[in-house]
Amino acid sequence: MTLSIVDFGEGAARLLAEYDPECDAIRINARAVERVRAALGEAEAARFVRCALAHEACHRADPKASEGDAHAFARRCCGADPRAYEALLR
Repeated sequence: MTLSIVDFGEGAARLLAEYDPECDAIRINARAVERVRAALGEAEAARFVRCALAHEACHRADPKASEGDAHAFARRCCGADPRAYEALLR
């Protein structure tokens, strides 16, 4: 599996991260990382990346996992609530 932080472009501003099963890759939206950094600081931006990674890793491990399942997994893994980032970024 690969992990990358990439610019998803302006048209994908609502997409924070994605898992691509064809490439076995998790991509995190660089614009989202920068917005978290600007609003909450460097430590919280790093936590956002860990949270997004955990969320997408849940989908990788279980393609049938719901968004709620992936959110719960991310909360357990990094102690952050993904909904807080979604509220900030959307």
